[in-house]
Amino acid sequence: MQISSIAASGNVTGISSSLRKQNGQNLSFSDVLKQAISDLQQLQRTSAYNNYLLATGQAESLHKVMIDAEKAEIALQFTLQVRNKLLEAYQEIMRMQI
Repeated sequence: MQISSIAASGNVTGISSSLRKQNGQNLSFSDVLKQAISDLQQLQRTSAYNNYLLATGQAESLHKVMIDAEKAEIALQFTLQVRNKLLEAYQEIMRMQI
């Protein structure tokens, strides 16, 4: 049985390319964090608006409402996990003896 290597997909970009500004400079960690929080807020606003449309009977597709709600939920859970890891790392650093 031969196992072939996994080929890189052309539409998947690496994290290093997504961490570049328009002018080619590297983003700082705080810039990346601010952008992620901004994206999360936008997903939550979209989900809330879709829920409003669904409640008023103006939503065109229940599937879109549910998909947007799940996107917002997953983004929130991911953000919370990143926060938890950052806090754990900070606490570990504070426990180090100098």
